[in-house]
Amino acid sequence: MSTATPAHEPKALETSLRQLSPLLVWAVVFCDIGTSVYYVPGILYQQARDAAPLFVLSTMVGFVLLALKYVEICWRNPEGGGVVTVAAAAFNPRWGLVGGLLICIDYFLTSAISSVSGVSYIGSVVPFFDEHKVSIAIAALILLGAINVIGIRESAMISLVMAFAAMIVNLIVIGVTLLNTGAEGWQSIWNVLTEQRELGGKEMLIGYAGAWLAFSGLESISQLSPAMHLPIKRTAGRGMWVVIGTMLITSPVLTLFSVALLDPATKADSAAQERFISELAALGGGYPVKVAVVATASSLLLFAANTAIIGTYHVFLALANSHFMPELLLVRNHRFNTPHLAILIATLFPAAVILMTSGDLAALGELYAFGLLGAFVLSSLGLDVIRWRERQRGGLFWLGVLTTVMVMVAWATNLLVKHDATIFGGVMLGLGLIVAIGTQQKWFTDMLYGAPAIARRAREAIAESESELESKSREVLSLAQAVALTQLYPSHTLLGLRTANDSLVQEAILREKGLGGTTVYALYIEERTGLFVRSSDLDSPENKDAFKPLLDAALKAERQGMQLIPIWTVSYNAVEGMVRAAEALGVDAVMVGVTQRSSVYHLIRGHVVNGLAKRLPAHIRLVLCG
Repeated sequence: MSTATPAHEPKALETSLRQLSPLLVWAVVFCDIGTSVYYVPGILYQQARDAAPLFVLSTMVGFVLLALKYVEICWRNPEGGGVVTVAAAAFNPRWGLVGGLLICIDYFLTSAISSVSGVSYIGSVVPFFDEHKVSIAIAALILLGAINVIGIRESAMISLVMAFAAMIVNLIVIGVTLLNTGAEGWQSIWNVLTEQRELGGKEMLIGYAGAWLAFSGLESISQLSPAMHLPIKRTAGRGMWVVIGTMLITSPVLTLFSVALLDPATKADSAAQERFISELAALGGGYPVKVAVVATASSLLLFAANTAIIGTYHVFLALANSHFMPELLLVRNHRFNTPHLAILIATLFPAAVILMTSGDLAALGELYAFGLLGAFVLSSLGLDVIRWRERQRGGLFWLGVLTTVMVMVAWATNLLVKHDATIFGGVMLGLGLIVAIGTQQKWFTDMLYGAPAIARRAREAIAESESELESKSREVLSLAQAVALTQLYPSHTLLGLRTANDSLVQEAILREKGLGGTTVYALYIEERTGLFVRSSDLDSPENKDAFKPLLDAALKAERQGMQLIPIWTVSYNAVEGMVRAAEALGVDAVMVGVTQRSSVYHLIRGHVVNGLAKRLPAHIRLVLCG
């Protein structure tokens, strides 16, 4: 691939929507990834003791390689979407669904661990917060959720101010530590760096896998590409190099200093382990520097929790728009015009995780690894697959493969060693897949539409959509209009037509001619997957394109002396719409085209043929073509 700006990068977007310069890209990403330095040293110390800094240093290599792959993900996907877009492009949309679920698990734990850590830092100067850490962290999440329902949004300029403040305070902590560390302290630092340890292969793998937590938040850059200055490749690249530089300066150095210089009693204290950096600040610069760390750390951590809530509900909306999640998530608040149900779920899940773990940062850190490393693996592997397809198989490709292997080793280690995290992540991923499959298979909608009130609401929405069609289209009829014409244009055959299918149209014409008829009904159903049928946007490109096969079929029938009436309706379930139309139009056969698909496809997308076979009345035949 040429190093020039990709041809498919957007060329004519509103400049007012692209406000992120490289500096602002750094600020937004650092406000996410930079928070890990506040809780990772203590978590790693519990796992690896004095070897924690070396594991962070060893993981830095993989972090830099993966960061550069995320730059490519940005310019390859200018519409954003991150792991969802990459996995869908590399494999198929179902893997995009898996990527979306993994990143949601990551966001859930980001919200939980950031809010708990933020409260813990405040607790180092205000003991009341330490005594009620769990309840205050949950209350903070609920407050953030309420703020998002009202509609207040984050600003890149706020991110810039917070990132600069946090970076400056971190550098002050490093500076005062360097100035005030005596000979004994330097000897301790040297011992941590050079002391030979009897670590087996298993301990080394566990430490290496755990150290990836220090770089959580890296994936946030892939969500920023729609707002980056053009060309995206240059903006993302420059912004990422600043991220890499600031992380190289702060993360390993602060981890080393805190592990080497804090006294054993402090490091053994479970409360102090959750805020190593403020303890290090107090050691090197006294109470004023400690307060500065607490102020910047707590604000940045709660800011990261808010970012995670926003990221979660945006993934929910994307999955709902792709018909992988109930469209109930798309419902907006009448007053604030925000997706309050999606925000509610994005807030309550991490609150439940905090309650489940009693706010234990070590436990939260272990749970975090499943979604974080899973999303890393899928993004990195997906980019490798795309490069392979494009025949980019030089040194860059194999360096990317090495990156994928490094991340895979970390994820596999966590899956095998951290059983609670594997169970938690597996259950969350399984629940997400069940919801997605249940949405596609109409398990939930079939149950809910059995309720009279919901069925009545659906009929009203269908009637509203058909009335809108009647006012806008003279070429395609609504189902109600077609029913009114059945006395003038009776037919034995209803043809289900979603895409162009000449052989299916020809079979329907031949069947109707054989029965002495002169009319065929052709039906297109706009399937509105979800818990409530909503009015349709007839002006959308998708619906405009959907009418073309109907009109082409009408011309084909006309040339053979047959009248084909194109009909449109909307339904929560294609099977329900087809059965309803067949009964209303009085036909004795429904004809549909079939294709050879895998069982997995039918599981995810649903099997219309099976549904029709079960639900069509006995007097209406199901005729399969193809």
